Amino acid sequence: MQQELPFNERGITFARAGLSASGQLFPLRDLRGATVVMVPRQKPLPIALAVIGLIVAVTGGILGSGPALLLGVMIAVVGYLSWITQDVIYRMYVTTPAGEREVFTTKDEEFAQRVAKLVRESIPAVPTSAPPAAPASI
Repeated sequence: MQQELPFNERGITFARAGLSASGQLFPLRDLRGATVVMVPRQKPLPIALAVIGLIVAVTGGILGSGPALLLGVMIAVVGYLSWITQDVIYRMYVTTPAGEREVFTTKDEEFAQRVAKLVRESIPAVPTSAPPAAPASI
């Protein structure tokens, strides 16, 4: 079941003229498809912080240095917190004759999928080409 146009939610506008988001306008006639891509949490920085913090804390504990132990624990906690507070994000892309273009980024997968579905349903069907004509006899 096709949703009714126009759609206007969270800065994304979709009407008969096309899709508008973040100051970009994609005419409906140029849209060929829409996809949503999940971008997972970034691991290197939080892991590096936690490992450095643990090394400093263990070194401070072995050497009996209270400030080094405290600093190491604090850095390890910052690494852990930066890991758990990261969100998975979703990016919606549209396919145009010029290639694939990013439209918007959100943390709400359901919203991104809903907009992509609306775009896919609204794309005009490409007419099938007629079979090639037989060569004319001379």
